[in-house]
Amino acid sequence: MKHTEKILVTSLKGGVGKSTVSAALAAAFAGMGSRVLLCDLDFRARSLELMLGAAEKTAFNLCDYINGKCDAGSVLVTVPVRAGLLLFCPAPDEDSFGVNGPVGLDSVPFAVSDLAMKAEADVVILDTGAESTIPRVLCRDFAETVLVVSEQSRTSIRAAEITADKLSRINEKIDIKLVINDFDVDLANRKVRAGLLEMIDDAAIRCVGVIPHDSSIPLIADSGVLPTFGPVAAAAENTAKRIRGENVPLFQGVGKLRRRIRL
Repeated sequence: MKHTEKILVTSLKGGVGKSTVSAALAAAFAGMGSRVLLCDLDFRARSLELMLGAAEKTAFNLCDYINGKCDAGSVLVTVPVRAGLLLFCPAPDEDSFGVNGPVGLDSVPFAVSDLAMKAEADVVILDTGAESTIPRVLCRDFAETVLVVSEQSRTSIRAAEITADKLSRINEKIDIKLVINDFDVDLANRKVRAGLLEMIDDAAIRCVGVIPHDSSIPLIADSGVLPTFGPVAAAAENTAKRIRGENVPLFQGVGKLRRRIRL
């Protein structure tokens, strides 16, 4: 039986770009030849089907699958952005899950595992919202690697540190790494925002990836066509390779960023 990589993308802070990082990583792994299952598990504000141009294909959701209302072929959506990339979405209402809902959160890891097997996925990426319940369940029962996402702000760095601490208490064997998103090298060089080493030191988490600032990303995401080339795509590919243990520089192929950066 083949091994499936199980990657949880999370942070207790909202707005740091967890979905952007998840989508970019999924596209990177697929571009490297892996079959990828991207799981939108943000029960409060799902967005991946919009970012990946698959909104019209998502007739069923994870809650429907768990309740037996559809089969795997109906809930798994092929993403047009990249071959080998599949997506499923959560229920549109967070009340569908939880203690008082028709589906308990403890059923989510088992459903994801089942869908990953049926999708024949090499990589499973779990995109979660800015809350602690579902990441805790996935950390305990499913994920092997946790990517804690932080932006270039003190509040998101502190949130990353707190997130890593909480999850390590749940599963002390889990591999926790930091991904810095929307890193603006010009602001770092002008000392307006934190530099890279400062962020890594403050978060106290090993950094596995840095996604550079790109002002066009929100517009591109709204169009449903995530970039598969350029600095963000190159940074995501570097991150994917580093997750797999390859000795790849953080900024390999990311334009002139490496020469301009203030560590």
